Amino acid sequence: METKDRRVKDHIISKPSRTVGYPVHRMVAALVDGGPVLFADNGDHLVIRTDKPITDSGHAVKTPAGGEIIGFELKASVATRRGGRNIYPEVSDWRARRAWLEEHGQRHGFEILAVHVTGGREKVIASGGRVFWIDATRFTGVLKVIDAAKFSQAMATGIGRVGKAFGMGMLVI
Repeated sequence: METKDRRVKDHIISKPSRTVGYPVHRMVAALVDGGPVLFADNGDHLVIRTDKPITDSGHAVKTPAGGEIIGFELKASVATRRGGRNIYPEVSDWRARRAWLEEHGQRHGFEILAVHVTGGREKVIASGGRVFWIDATRFTGVLKVIDAAKFSQAMATGIGRVGKAFGMGMLVI
C-alpha cells in the first residue's frame, strides 16, 4: 500500500508586497484548506509551513539533533493568559519578552544562548474593515536544542498561542 508524504515542508510563494494582514491570512488558509499551517510574510513572498502539498518545490523542515546550536528568527505575539484575557507586556519591556521566550523554550525543547528582542505592534484590518493591533515581537538569536522531539514539534506547530493566523509563531532556523 502506498502512503502519502505528510512531512511538514516549507513552501515559498510570491505575493504582492502591499498585500498584508487579514488578506494574507485568508490566502494562506485557502491554500491549506483550513489545515494546520504556519507562515512568515517576507514582503514579496510568503514562507508557508504545512504538511499539505502546496508546491512541487517544498522542502522538508530541518530537524536538528539534540545538542545542536543554531541561529533562529521568530516573530511572535507575546501574551500571557489571566482571567480569560490576553495580557501583553509593554512594547519596551524586552526583559518580559525574553522571559516569555525562555519559558516557551523549556516547553519546546530548546535553550536560549543569545537573543536580540524587539517589541512592536502590527496593525490588522480584518474582514468588514475592523481594525486592531496585535503584539509582534521579533526575536533573533542563537539557541541550543535540548530535546530534538519537542523541538521538531515546535518547528511544525509553532511557538505561542496568539497570532498564528497573522504570521506569528513560526520558528525559522
